[in-house]
Amino acid sequence: MAVPKLCAASFGWTERDNLADLLLALAQPEDETGAILPGLTMQLVVKRPVVVDRCLYEFGLFQLEHGVRRRVFQLNVSPANKRSHNGPQGGADYGPHEHVGDGAVRPITDPDIACGRLALAFAHYCKRINLAISGKLNSPI
Repeated sequence: MAVPKLCAASFGWTERDNLADLLLALAQPEDETGAILPGLTMQLVVKRPVVVDRCLYEFGLFQLEHGVRRRVFQLNVSPANKRSHNGPQGGADYGPHEHVGDGAVRPITDPDIACGRLALAFAHYCKRINLAISGKLNSPI
């Protein structure tokens, strides 16, 4: 996560094959020389909500290692009162949270990381993964 990354791509959104209300954008981050970082991908998922306050944003950074896709970091944004993650011992987490690797799940209490604030959530994601972006998010909502 700490390695500086660049993304010059402007995101294009497509419907997911299995769920029409979910939109997907993919990109490959680059290093400071403009070379693609091998095996590293960004996956952005946005649910088109009927009501803005019922959002779902998932911004992930994944590393392919020996044919296995491993999560490096993921930001999940959903309403504060919505169950958004099942804990390991059956406990539940609600609202925005982030995953660091396959282990730690950390709640996010920043009020700017919320439904209806896609650009702010994306900026938070970029900061957390040390990504400088020169392309456009092209918000699908």
